[in-house]
Amino acid sequence: MDMVKFIRNKWFLIGFSVFYLGTVWGFFRTFYHKEILLQKLYKGSDTPDALQVMTLYKKMMKTAPKRGNFHSFYRLAKILARIERKKEVIKILNRLIKTVPEDGELRLWLAVELHNQGRYREAEKHFAALLRNRKDASHAPIHNSMEGASYAQIRKERKGQ
Repeated sequence: MDMVKFIRNKWFLIGFSVFYLGTVWGFFRTFYHKEILLQKLYKGSDTPDALQVMTLYKKMMKTAPKRGNFHSFYRLAKILARIERKKEVIKILNRLIKTVPEDGELRLWLAVELHNQGRYREAEKHFAALLRNRKDASHAPIHNSMEGASYAQIRKERKGQ
C-alpha cells in the first residue's frame, strides 16, 4: 500500500485523530490540573479530602493572587472553610484584600473570621474600613446593617476586656 492510500485510510485517520485529541487533552489536564481539582472540590457536596485541599493550598500560596485568578483563591478559601481550616482561610482572605481592597463582601468575611478567632484589633480595622466605605457610598443609617452590628459587638467586647 503506498503512502497516499495509507493516509486516506479511514482507520488511520480515526487512530491519528484519537491520538491527537488525547495528546491535546493530556496537555490541557497537565497545565490546568489545579483549576480542575479546585472546581471539583468547590462544587462537591461532600466534605473535601483535607490532604488534597492542603496540597492545593500549598501550591496556590506560592503565587500571589491577581485580579485574573481572584476567583480561584476565593474558591479555595470557601473549601478551606468547609474543612474548618480557619487560619488558612484568614491568610487567603488577607492576600485577597490586598488584591481587591474595594470588595466589601470579602472584607466582611475576613472581619467576621478574625472576630471569631478572637483577633479583635485586626477585625476592628476591617469593620472600620467597611463603615468608611459605606459612609462614602451613601448617607443611609448604618445601625441596621450587619457591619454596624458586628462593629458595635467588637467595641462592646473590647470595653469588657
